[in-house]
Amino acid sequence: MRKYLRYSYISIKEYLAYPSNILAELASKLIYLFMQICLWKALFDGSTMHGNLSYIDTIKYVAAACIVSIIIECNTIDRMNQQIRSGDIVNDLLRPMDFKLMMLFKHFGNTVIKSLLIAVPTFLFAIRLISGIPFSTDRLLWGLISVSLAYAIHFLYSLVIGMLAFFLIVTWPLNMLLGAIYKILSGIWIPVTMFPEFLYRINMFLPFRAVYAIPVSLLTGSAGDVKGSILCQLMWLSVFLILAEFVWMKGYKKLVVQGG
Repeated sequence: MRKYLRYSYISIKEYLAYPSNILAELASKLIYLFMQICLWKALFDGSTMHGNLSYIDTIKYVAAACIVSIIIECNTIDRMNQQIRSGDIVNDLLRPMDFKLMMLFKHFGNTVIKSLLIAVPTFLFAIRLISGIPFSTDRLLWGLISVSLAYAIHFLYSLVIGMLAFFLIVTWPLNMLLGAIYKILSGIWIPVTMFPEFLYRINMFLPFRAVYAIPVSLLTGSAGDVKGSILCQLMWLSVFLILAEFVWMKGYKKLVVQGG
């Protein structure tokens, strides 16, 4: 375990190497949150309800989604693409370590430092903006469990997409397309309960809501079926565990290193 934790430590050091990037990222998150709340305030335009959510519920959802996104955000796709294109992945594969676990601990180190330097200040800023805590204390434990499951699902999803570089070499067009679909359907921008009926029903059979909509709804107390939500996440976690292993086995055999 210690050798894997070393990768988390390296990831933290890499992140801290550029303080200006940290300040820029923090500023972008604060500005994004401020603009989101202003936008929803304008959309409600004095109304107390919009669909199934009230104005207060909506801004709490938006604030919670922004904070959760900082914790869950994953750069594994970019790392996989860069390593495969440059040929650096060969050095990692030669080590007596599980490559997928290496990527997980790199991601974990990045998460720890971002949670401290970005998520905490954003949380304090959100309290100031909405004049209260965006999380519900009644379901906080379930919410944290759900965020942990969402974290694992998002990592596995990113790992699977990143491993497609084994087959495609250049994957940025696919990444852009899937990224746009993912952000719309996951509920990070718009609460899924505000989707049109047909889109809401389609989304029920897709994994995207398990990453943001479910954990954020549990954290804010707007989720109805707690056990059903957790079971949904566990189901998608199992699916992506199997899918990641399958793609890894197929991709490893087809590995082509350019220039290496």
